[in-house]
Amino acid sequence: MISTSVAPIPLELRPRGIALSRDGGRLYVSSSDSTGFVFVLETAGHTVLSRIDCPGAGAMVMTPDGGRLYVATSEAATVSVIDTATNTLVRSVSTTAPAFGLAVTPNGSRVYATMGSNEVAVIDTASDQMIRTIVVGGDPLGVAVTADSERVLVTDLSDATVHVINARTDTVTGTPIPVGQFPRAVAVTRDGRRAFVVNGQDATVSVVDVVAGAVTDVIEVGDFPKQVMISPDGGRAYISNAGDDSISVVDTGSLRVIRTTRIPGPPADMALTADGQRLYAAAFRERFVLPFDTRTLTMPVGKRPEGVALSPDGRRIYLSEAGADSVAVIETHETQTTAGQLPAAVAVSPDGLRAYVANSGSNNVSVIDTATRQVTETVPVGSVSTLAMSRDGRQVYVVGPGELSVIDTDTRKVAGTLALPDPSGVTVGHDGARLYVSDATTGTVTVIATSPLEVVGDPIPVGQSPRSLDITPDGRHVYVANTGSSSVSVVDAVARAVTTTVELDGEPQFVTVSPDGRQVYVSCVGRGDTGAGLIGVAVIDTVGQTLSGAPIPVRPFPQGSAVSPDGSRLYVASFSSTVHVIDTATRALLETIPSGRTSATVSLTPDGRHAYVTGPDTDFVTVIDTHATRLRVGDQPLGVAVTPDHRRAYVANSGSGTVSVIDTDALKVSGPPISVGGRPRAVALAPDAGRLYVTDSDSGTVIVVDTVTGAVTGTPVPVGNSPAGLAVAPDGSHLYVACPGAGTVTVIDTAARTVTRTAVAGVAPLDLVLTPDGARLFVTDSGSDAVLVLDTGSLEVTSSVPLPGSPHGLALSPDGRLLLVTVPTARGLALIDTTTVTAVGPPVVVGNGPHGVVVAPDGRQAFVVNAASNTLTSVDL
Repeated sequence: MISTSVAPIPLELRPRGIALSRDGGRLYVSSSDSTGFVFVLETAGHTVLSRIDCPGAGAMVMTPDGGRLYVATSEAATVSVIDTATNTLVRSVSTTAPAFGLAVTPNGSRVYATMGSNEVAVIDTASDQMIRTIVVGGDPLGVAVTADSERVLVTDLSDATVHVINARTDTVTGTPIPVGQFPRAVAVTRDGRRAFVVNGQDATVSVVDVVAGAVTDVIEVGDFPKQVMISPDGGRAYISNAGDDSISVVDTGSLRVIRTTRIPGPPADMALTADGQRLYAAAFRERFVLPFDTRTLTMPVGKRPEGVALSPDGRRIYLSEAGADSVAVIETHETQTTAGQLPAAVAVSPDGLRAYVANSGSNNVSVIDTATRQVTETVPVGSVSTLAMSRDGRQVYVVGPGELSVIDTDTRKVAGTLALPDPSGVTVGHDGARLYVSDATTGTVTVIATSPLEVVGDPIPVGQSPRSLDITPDGRHVYVANTGSSSVSVVDAVARAVTTTVELDGEPQFVTVSPDGRQVYVSCVGRGDTGAGLIGVAVIDTVGQTLSGAPIPVRPFPQGSAVSPDGSRLYVASFSSTVHVIDTATRALLETIPSGRTSATVSLTPDGRHAYVTGPDTDFVTVIDTHATRLRVGDQPLGVAVTPDHRRAYVANSGSGTVSVIDTDALKVSGPPISVGGRPRAVALAPDAGRLYVTDSDSGTVIVVDTVTGAVTGTPVPVGNSPAGLAVAPDGSHLYVACPGAGTVTVIDTAARTVTRTAVAGVAPLDLVLTPDGARLFVTDSGSDAVLVLDTGSLEVTSSVPLPGSPHGLALSPDGRLLLVTVPTARGLALIDTTTVTAVGPPVVVGNGPHGVVVAPDGRQAFVVNAASNTLTSVDL
């Protein structure tokens, strides 16, 4: 069994190439250090079994039958062949030049090797002889073969192209396909129609239509991507980003980066298990291999999360935090709102009700209702580059080539204009009486009075090509990013003169002043064409007007930033389609949040709850949830239920004998809690949401709440000792209750509110769920390490599925085909095929003590709360 540990696997030498055995039991890792070796590791315990001498060992490829491993050797013009049964080097295949990249045909008959001689070698695996070479020109590096063995794709490092070889004739066909700079690797989908090419210098992935021979899309990923692999089902592409120690996961359907995960080292070559659940990356600058769980992403939440529910659209998670007496509300993914053409900047009003978007491509400003996230109005202006809002929110100032425009936010109309040569940035003084506008052509900052709208004094000389500027909260100093002279000018706003110039080891792009005015954050992208120097965020101490500490690494190409209202977090947009979240005290990266295409600017709502992100290559604004919203409810909240219309959420507070009602629009607890008494544990809603059913583990009853009046109705229904989970029949006619203390499942007629049947169901039935047709009931039996299947007609156990530990919570996919069961002792989520009633592989490792689980409406993702590790894990299904 493959180890589930994600701890780095130590090696004696730096890894280079990597490959897996057919059954995933053995991992082969090459190293060209010293004289060169191939290490053989067993994946069950991550231990080295043997070491094979292989001078200059580099890239590797395994034959489909797993019998032989081909190794490119950089020290000589040979490809080494290793017999995996004996783990011995059995022969060397002579080539015309050292090989760099390898690919094998699906039937294992040919190996294609890219070489430094501008050629691709074709190796016949039956004879282990090079039978021909194919001239492709340039510097061939990455290589992949389509699943039908009809085409071979080769990346050309120097020409920034992809060559297509007809595998039947071993000849180059068509013209080279232009991609990004430094294309290092290529992977082809199973149907052979699309290829994904990683472009190291551009930090992008080119999506190629193989048949048409053209790039159809470009995806921004992490810094200096080196390798790409596609999951067995074709739904995901995994990209190793060597420049920022991360792996990007791309949804191949939507072509979106769905997450970028930091790992403890620089990944390069990768190997993927046959089931696609485990990936191994060679940390080529370190001495270890990095295991990576492809299906899961875990994030911290509050203390002892227990229950979890999803909004009907799957966009919001509600989870109870029993140890914190709160409910956390988390958005599952970002929202994209179409604005005008090429949105360049966003400003959010002080009341948080509207966002104003500067559209540089259509020369207008979009007004977004932040509640609905829809554009409500569009204001035409003369020209647009960027904008800024007054502190009171009454004016928006828009600058563009040749003009400054003033928008009155009450009327949403242009209230005035002022001719300016080449404005590149704008900021507003603390009292709204002055504007400061940078001019990229003249290298100056112009001071403008807002009433009347006129220039004050002479322009202030700063550095070359000033781009961005920001002002301290007290209005005393303006900080100007001089892109052309790699410096920040500090302007005394009273004296209207530069008092200090802070030199930087990189070209500054954006400046952001912290809310307390004590720090200035400067995004830098290296210098000139070489890109040498600082790529990250420099920090200026405003007291001494000097650089403070080491810069914060953010790659690739950090752009605009924003600081949370309390100053604790810095949000930095980057060209990796993500927003980097940084702890300003420790300067450590907390997380990276996907933000759509290339991200250039970021603006926060006044409460810091949401970030609005724009990019230069799109016509939409991305709205992301910056952190969980926590609502105080009663003591020890457990069960959570959300109404079908997503207007309310109900939370059972086991420690206070109440049910809290959450207004999901306002994200506030609505009114006083509903008193139900005892220790309420689980909650379930009738299909029409008119009634809420609550189990009381103290009294052994089910309590019925009228959701219209918000009060208990009728007499509690006795069911058995310590009732826990609930399930309502699809038509609402019956309620099924698990009673672990009694070892029974009780059926209630919801109209009569009487018990109609009680059946023994294992030792300690804890949770339950019904199939969509209501014919079967799945029950977790925490006393027998199994899931039971009951026929709802007879209420008899018809089958059971053994588990590697005591089960807790469970959920069913929307189509009813997949049952998900949390197994706390195994730290896992078990998957059960409901047709065959058998487990689908081993449990997916999540966090410690997984309890609640819920499935997204599209059935592609599950969310698990881990009570012992205080985390939430998302699982790809």
